[in-house]
Amino acid sequence: MIKYMCKNMRELLAYSKARRKRQGFQHYELNKVHGECSGLTDREWKNVKTKGKTSYTQSSKYTMHKMWRDNTQKYDLKQLKLINKA
Repeated sequence: MIKYMCKNMRELLAYSKARRKRQGFQHYELNKVHGECSGLTDREWKNVKTKGKTSYTQSSKYTMHKMWRDNTQKYDLKQLKLINKA
């Protein structure tokens, strides 16, 4: 938010020029302290894990595999009658 409202065009131009200088100096100070931004090294880039697009939907994979893992038990006739009564 602008703290100082300019009354004419000359004041506005002077204000914007001073503001740009102030912001540039702040940027310079930050770079002096923390260093400039740089890209990743090869080792860092290889450690970045990114998920690519899969050729299947996750829901169909779940219904085809994980959903049926617990239902592979074979029941005998007595057990089925007990389950039917319950």
